[in-house]
Amino acid sequence: MSYAAQKRYINPRDGRIKTNVLWNDADNLPPRYRNFKSFKASFGNVNHYEFQIAGCFVVIDIKYAYEHFIKNTYNDHRANINATILPTLNDPILLVKDTYESTPTTPTITFYKPFKSESNLYHIVMFKAHQKENGKYYFKTIYDVSSNLTKVKKIIKTLDRSTLYFKYAEGNGS
Repeated sequence: MSYAAQKRYINPRDGRIKTNVLWNDADNLPPRYRNFKSFKASFGNVNHYEFQIAGCFVVIDIKYAYEHFIKNTYNDHRANINATILPTLNDPILLVKDTYESTPTTPTITFYKPFKSESNLYHIVMFKAHQKENGKYYFKTIYDVSSNLTKVKKIIKTLDRSTLYFKYAEGNGS
């Protein structure tokens, strides 16, 4: 699957990301949720959103996720991208299984999805970290990596055995 992602998004001559292809594959950036009530309503007014994708069971604590857009490790204000969480979960371009940087034995799942505004391309990356003993993956973080396309390139170039899903792989509607 990763071979297909590299073929689609990496220029073989110079190794650069084909941002024009990503632009065409990007969804429009949804308007942000102005408050917790509307954010929670988008998840069906549940406290914990749970779903399964590519054989992985994912759990999101809605209150934690909403607060994470304002209070996070780097004190980035991410409220402008808070409406990207569901589209990134439900319709990622790439889904990669890896390990957590600080604890290399902890499995993670990385979701990647581009969004666009009238003039900008946003590269949204969301990590599911700390797979618990119950086998479920719990929401850890989501952020925009547009200023560091090295991370996007690393995700695109993930080994086939670590790529759980590529939207444009043969058989996925490509």
